[in-house]
Amino acid sequence: MVRKILPMLLALVALSVMGCDKYGDVEQGRVVKYDKTTKPPTAWIVKDSGLDARNPKYDVLPAHKFVIPEVPGEMGQEPVAALRVNLNVTDKTITMYNFETNSFDKIPFELISNVNDVSVRKRHPLVWDEATRKERKFPEINATERTIKIYSRRQEMLSEIKLAPEHFAKYKAEDWDAGDEVRIYYKEDGKALRFMNVTRTNINRR
Repeated sequence: MVRKILPMLLALVALSVMGCDKYGDVEQGRVVKYDKTTKPPTAWIVKDSGLDARNPKYDVLPAHKFVIPEVPGEMGQEPVAALRVNLNVTDKTITMYNFETNSFDKIPFELISNVNDVSVRKRHPLVWDEATRKERKFPEINATERTIKIYSRRQEMLSEIKLAPEHFAKYKAEDWDAGDEVRIYYKEDGKALRFMNVTRTNINRR
């Protein structure tokens, strides 16, 4: 019996040693900056510290820089970058990535309205325009009232919030959106071998 088991154990050890050289790592993150003018393009992501891909925690600081794959076919759809990292309607805070400090701005807001179970995939009329057969554009900004209407694909939630003047003026309109969720496979830190745009692959997540 021992003679049969020993060769199997040795084979497993050999495979694990080979795997150290062969296999790389995978990171999930939210894109807060994307520069396609560089060759190859470069993305900055706030990485997920959680273990559940369906319930990510984008909270690893600072944003991590990755060079995008040069090999055709290893790059998914180009990501949309924005600075919103989290929207919490329970705590009434919105978390934005601040490149000046390489940290988060946790901004309080007044909750005007909130609607759950709002899905683009199911073509909910609040987020889907049946006349044009296209997704409605968010965020919606009302500069006079200092309100922002935000749609979270991942949470399937449409929220309207109101900010204090100093917070409302701090970011551009497009910054209040959420950057695309992506998964990156790499062996060398900062150099992606495979880049998957999760948000654009499955419109039910954002």
